[in-house]
Amino acid sequence: MPSEILITGGHVVTLDDALGDVPGGDVRVHDGVITEIGVGLRPGPDAEIVDAQGRLVIPGLIDTHRHVWQGAIAGFTPQMTGFGYGPAVLTGISLQHTPADIYAGTLWGALQALDAGITTIGDWAHALQSADHADANLRGLHESAIRGTFFYGGPGPAGSDPNPPHPLDARRVRDEQFPGNGGNGRLHMGMALRGPCFTSLERNRQDFAFARELGLPISIHVGMAGTADAVTALQRDGLLGPDINYIHANQLTDEEMDLIASSGGTVTITPSTDMLMQFGTYPATGRALERDIVSGLGVDTICSAGTDLFSEMRLALAAERSRANAESLARNEMVHEVALHQRDMLRLATLSGAQILGLADHTGSLAPGKQADITVIDMRSPHLDGFGDPVAMLGLGAGPADVETVLVGGEFVKRDGTLIGTHAAKARELMHETQDRLRAAIR
Repeated sequence: MPSEILITGGHVVTLDDALGDVPGGDVRVHDGVITEIGVGLRPGPDAEIVDAQGRLVIPGLIDTHRHVWQGAIAGFTPQMTGFGYGPAVLTGISLQHTPADIYAGTLWGALQALDAGITTIGDWAHALQSADHADANLRGLHESAIRGTFFYGGPGPAGSDPNPPHPLDARRVRDEQFPGNGGNGRLHMGMALRGPCFTSLERNRQDFAFARELGLPISIHVGMAGTADAVTALQRDGLLGPDINYIHANQLTDEEMDLIASSGGTVTITPSTDMLMQFGTYPATGRALERDIVSGLGVDTICSAGTDLFSEMRLALAAERSRANAESLARNEMVHEVALHQRDMLRLATLSGAQILGLADHTGSLAPGKQADITVIDMRSPHLDGFGDPVAMLGLGAGPADVETVLVGGEFVKRDGTLIGTHAAKARELMHETQDRLRAAIR
């Protein structure tokens, strides 16, 4: 990692209210930290220069909910709803994963994210059949160089107990890998709990008590088709709190959304899986934002959806405008204005995501003192070289192939459109070996 990097001449979108956009701007990085943002900054004698003319310089994107271990099984369940996903994946192919497969899938899955400009990830690791599986998952995250939160989960119930306890190995991982609930390099730890939708109320109370005893943030699935009353069940048991991230939330009642807002909880919106897998008619975007609930975006299930947040931004905006306009359309009326902008979606995919993961002091915006988690997007292609707001153009058409440069903590992980490091080639080989073994195992 060079001690000084100077990104020059780009349209810098800081997502920092005090700095705003800096057209033709420069970003100086020193020892992995942003030290200066301005125009016409002069490089130091040993600075490495990144030419950003014709590019958009944005904070690294943040995916707050992804099953990263699924990196090797992309496209496995493209036509399944949540009803078929359980037996096919959670109590199916996931149980065929050895620790080596979890490592390969997680390493490749994290590189998929980095390739798409995602520098921070909420890894909902729910295929951890053993301590070796957990260690393999963490090793894959570490070696990828991504930042994020490892949410320790467990496999689906495969034995006689339909409501097994959360894996007690989470205590070992916290004590060994995250002592004092601190970070481990770029990683932090949380708990991926089944929640009241997917276990008994008594077991849910025990799982919540375990997570809070360990002092770890909690992430649960709620508000999906076929589930109900999750948030009210938490309220009845006195379990609501600001340490809970609620994933999906599409089918929640207004009262349940109000409970999340009043308790300080956060929401993760996963538009692709929400609509493709029958998790809800519309994503919860507008209903959450109108209550000032801190909300972020997630790719969720790689085997059923894509791997980038550009698509999720587009879908979130389109679906929310469709929901908001539905009543007027039913009356055959034209609306005069629409709410939300592509910039609102970019905030969900950056600063709001950092707030959900408790990392907003470190990442999510570009400002002096923050970690140099930076994504540079080439806007010179015909589909992005537009007339209006460059952030709108990004939201309308950008994809992973447009991501030219990615830095995490000032370390180049993608440059000139290519992932950097021998681990990228190694990860591809391991991923294909895992795919071959899984295909043989499920025949």
